[in-house]
Amino acid sequence: MSVPAQLKVVLETVLIGSVYIALSAGLISFNKYMLDEKRFPHALELTLTHMSMSTVYSLGLSMCVPWLYPTMAKACEQKTTTLKYIAPLGFMFAIALWSSNLAYRYCSVAFLQFCKEGNVALIFFLGCAFGLQVFSWKKLAALVVIMAGCSLCAEGEINFVMVGFLLQIGSQLAECLKNTIGELVMSGAGMKLDP
Repeated sequence: MSVPAQLKVVLETVLIGSVYIALSAGLISFNKYMLDEKRFPHALELTLTHMSMSTVYSLGLSMCVPWLYPTMAKACEQKTTTLKYIAPLGFMFAIALWSSNLAYRYCSVAFLQFCKEGNVALIFFLGCAFGLQVFSWKKLAALVVIMAGCSLCAEGEINFVMVGFLLQIGSQLAECLKNTIGELVMSGAGMKLDP
């Protein structure tokens, strides 16, 4: 690959990453603003709307642009197996969204974002438990350093509320289980949906 081609790939990656971070930060800030007690304190309804619209748009895309879903036919052929994995994945997604949205009522965005850094460790431990990761002391040492740094940053939360913290931890556990189930579905578990 030539230098201009490599530079183009790097610039595209930086652009996509920047747009993703900006959109993510905007959504997080909007959810915090929206879920204020005086505006719209309905985390469950917001989650239901979010998941319903995601389903509608995804189904619409699968009908209009089927090449975006190369393994849809295989998933439809194996409805029972697909449902066995996709239903828990969807349930974990719903729990993660609902509890994360509800946690905004009690905790600051900065505190919740620092808590989310714990997902790195949760994913690693769940990956080891499900046989998707290989445990090593070197990886564990790196995770301990990351977790210690996050703990130091989150420790000084002025308005700490245990309910918000527990909701966030529940959200993170559900999110990490969702990601682990997704990895199982995409890479193996008798389905191999990732082309």
